[in-house]
This record gives sequence, C-alpha cells and structure tokens, in this order.
Amino acid sequence: MINAFARVMVYQSHAIVLPTVKENDMFSIFDGFDANCCLLTTSCTLTSSMLTMLENDDAQVKVCGSYGSLKAALSDDTTINYIFIDLDSFDGIAAQFDTIKKLRETHADKSVVLLSSDFAMNEYGTHRLMLADVSLRLPVTMSSLEIALMQAPVNNKTWCHRMAATQDVAATPAPVRQFQHESSAA
Repeated sequence: MINAFARVMVYQSHAIVLPTVKENDMFSIFDGFDANCCLLTTSCTLTSSMLTMLENDDAQVKVCGSYGSLKAALSDDTTINYIFIDLDSFDGIAAQFDTIKKLRETHADKSVVLLSSDFAMNEYGTHRLMLADVSLRLPVTMSSLEIALMQAPVNNKTWCHRMAATQDVAATPAPVRQFQHESSAA
C-alpha cells in the first residue's frame, strides 16, 4: 500500500517504492545534518518561523537579541556553525556594516546568512563574502533556507581561502611582494 507521500520510481517496467516522506519533511534533506545555529533578531515572528523551519531540519538553534548576546553565545559554544543575522531588527545593513565585517573576520569559520526584507531576491553567490555567505529575502521559505544551509558552507570555504591568501600577502615583506608582482608581469 502506498500512502499519499510515498514516492514511486519506475525503472525498467518495475515500480520501486521509495522511502515514505512525512508531509512536513517533504523538502527536508538534512536528516542527521549537524547544523548548530545562532539567530540574531528581535522579531518574534521571524524567531517563530525560523525556529520551526530550522528545527524541522534537526538543527539546534540559539536565539540572540543583541550582538552582545551573540558574541557570548559564540564564545560559549564553539560548535555553532551558522549565524543568521536579521538586518531589519537592527536598522539595516548600513548601520551594522562595521560590526558584521568584524564579526565575519573574527569568526571566519562560521557560515553567515543575512536576512532582510530590503533584499530584492535571495543571493547564493560570492559577491557579498566580506559580510556573509548567503543573503535571504524575508520572508524566508523552507526551500530557500535549505538551499542556504547547503550553499553557505561552500561559499564560506571560498571566504576562508581568500582570508588566508590575504594574510599570506600581508605577512610577506614589501620588497618581496614587489618582486613577486614584477616577476609575474614578465
């Protein structure tokens, strides 16, 4: 017997019943995924919706109402691997630019996801790496959140490689840097 959420695959004229998927887990791809998240927001509505979606993916979630409590949470729990920042709760990106940039540099190993209703669309690319790995337009959908959970660590690796390259260049004495530049131009 196949229930409404069973998936059937036909392969060479044989029907194969794939594992049953619960209705609320239809898009869940993170069974056993170790997402340990901090959500920085003052919005009760966003807190409720994000908790529901993240916990549906078996993620652990800590909610912080200020940058001070976020800093404390990151100090207390080194297993946190995602930071979600609600820009709308703290006067937008311009007001927080320096704070987010410093947070990003201090905790370069954490995947950062920015949330805002001011974003025109979800951004999963690498053009905002100085501030975040992914940017999501509010309200967040389950599918966009799951894409963000997959893409943010990929982009974060790129960010960490760029940070390491920048530190290597900064550690190289100026005359050597100049020589390397001249020799690469030749």
